[in-house]
Amino acid sequence: MRISPPVSTLAAAFALLVLPAALSAQTAPSAPAASRPPGCRGTNSSTSSVSLGRENAPPVVFSSYAEIEEVQPGSPAEKAGFRRGDKVILQNGRDLVANPPPPALAGDTVVFTVDRNGTEVPLTVVMGRWDPPQQAEGVTRICRPLAAGPD
Repeated sequence: MRISPPVSTLAAAFALLVLPAALSAQTAPSAPAASRPPGCRGTNSSTSSVSLGRENAPPVVFSSYAEIEEVQPGSPAEKAGFRRGDKVILQNGRDLVANPPPPALAGDTVVFTVDRNGTEVPLTVVMGRWDPPQQAEGVTRICRPLAAGPD
């Protein structure tokens, strides 16, 4: 008489066959990174730093978190709920001062955590694209949602 394998063994074999394909489908970007421009969220912010001098060595510089000074109307940041005075502390769970993440590309979905009056608030942004793509003297760049065209 032949003994069938336990159900758990079959489930494990099935998971090993199906899981890698499912994971790669979830983590694949919507378009190749090489074809997507750098992303923008549509805010102007400022940072400060403190520099501590040392004898016979370069100074040690401690940067602060960026504080939002302005949110562009119609930008991905406005749609996500950014406000003037928010301090941006995390991007996708990574500390922006101690462990900065790689730059996000247009179309990436990014979760920022801001400090808003002592409360941490998560804000999800689909990164936009700059219009015009390159900065030029006398030209104002606008961060537009990815699906939006020029006005």
